[in-house]
Amino acid sequence: MNFEAMQRDFIARRKGVPSLPIAGCIAYSAAALASLVVPAARANLTLFLCFWAIMPIAALIGKLRGEDVRGNVENPLFRLAMLARYMVLATWAIHVPVWIYAPDLFPLTVGIAFGLHWTIFSWSIGHPVGFIHTGLRTLLVLAAWFLVPSNRMGAVSLAVAFCYFLSVWQLGRIDWEHRDKKA
Repeated sequence: MNFEAMQRDFIARRKGVPSLPIAGCIAYSAAALASLVVPAARANLTLFLCFWAIMPIAALIGKLRGEDVRGNVENPLFRLAMLARYMVLATWAIHVPVWIYAPDLFPLTVGIAFGLHWTIFSWSIGHPVGFIHTGLRTLLVLAAWFLVPSNRMGAVSLAVAFCYFLSVWQLGRIDWEHRDKKA
């Protein structure tokens, strides 16, 4: 299987738009909405819970869409995607001390760090959507964190949800079957 065939297989099995960004949009939107009613002292806990809700939400969405999340053992892009998610999960070693010793920074670190694997996703599918997601997410999260100090968790969550929405929209507009023929 050549690299182009791996890319086509990766996207075909994921049904074009992977369930994870759809779930991220839902979970971070829920966090943004929750920030309007949750006391400030519980904001980071709310963000933590919404973040960890992404995987079960994605599993449900993937199952409903018929998405093959396990992938093809002959296609190393599925393993790369899994390793990229492990990579960003390792940043909890940063987030937990931040949550304890500098809790105002927690939404900032979570908002930016968990977008880094989009760079690998972008390379894996041969499309700039992941580069756009990572760059825009970093800028918007940073701006939200600075501009809305009274509700940093809500503002950051809204910025992340917007980036997920934009990425889902971009992925949904790609004509995967004819993309390679136009190039």
